[in-house]
Amino acid sequence: MMKKSIKKSCALLIACALTLSAFAVLPKANAANMVDTGKKDCSIDFKTGGDDKVSADLGTTTVDVKLYKVADISEVGDYTASGDFAQLDVSALDASDSTSADEWLKRATEAAGMVTDSTKPTAEVSLTDGEGKAGDLATGLYLVLADKAQTTNYEYTFTPYLISLPNNYYYQTGDDEWVYELSEVVLKPEQTPRYGSLVIDKTLRDFNATSGAQATFVFQIDITTLEGKTESRVEAMTMGAGEESQQLTIDQIPAGASVRVRETYSGASYTQVSDDPDDVTIFADEAVRVSFENAHDGRPNGGYGVKNNFKLDENKQYQYTGDNVSTD
Repeated sequence: MMKKSIKKSCALLIACALTLSAFAVLPKANAANMVDTGKKDCSIDFKTGGDDKVSADLGTTTVDVKLYKVADISEVGDYTASGDFAQLDVSALDASDSTSADEWLKRATEAAGMVTDSTKPTAEVSLTDGEGKAGDLATGLYLVLADKAQTTNYEYTFTPYLISLPNNYYYQTGDDEWVYELSEVVLKPEQTPRYGSLVIDKTLRDFNATSGAQATFVFQIDITTLEGKTESRVEAMTMGAGEESQQLTIDQIPAGASVRVRETYSGASYTQVSDDPDDVTIFADEAVRVSFENAHDGRPNGGYGVKNNFKLDENKQYQYTGDNVSTD
């Protein structure tokens, strides 16, 4: 009787087995094996997801997770929203064939929007080395919110979702028993890079003080990200007569990237007298500096221009993406 009922009404159960992401579902039961609504020692073992590199990276930081009980559960699996979430519509969350994953995600997003600064979480857990356990939980429907997490080079965000205590893994195991201790509930991260800056320090050992002309210096910046993607940027700075130093800042370079800078044009009457700088690594929210020194070569003419930009394509060819540099 129990297995028939579950087969009929649990089309979405496959989404809440050992891996849960945006939503979790619970079958309505009409058999002798009812939900023990009095249990207060339920638990959830969380772990962070992603590929091996993401999992390893997330293992270097702490992921803080808050759980909010949004609804009580009846003996047959019906929900009744309560507390700060009393206005949440949980009537459709019965895991029937008509309830979609989008509906679960929609309700989780709505529940997340009801959380205010005064809303106290039911439980909190910190995941270290990618794992953490929330225990001593009463039965019910819970909203799971994981805070943003930062590692050396990346930021991670997590989609809010709803999870039921107890749950049921019938479609995965063929066992229709209620499960009050959930294992390997996976928080699936979305990874975005953090960024840093590159500062080019330019110094003129001496300068053309007689011509009054400006001098433009052009730099090629070759960037290789941690993922092996390559990009080339061409930047320029123009210095006026008598100007002995200047800085050029290039923002939005992915953290962890290796950067090589070369001066490709040294003005019409200047010569680079410093060695080329070593390749540098970009750090998140920091400015890494390289320096170039030039000396006037005695010619009276100056030079100026505008910059262009090139990007290295999949065929390792530089493609024009901006205005041409012109130098006079």
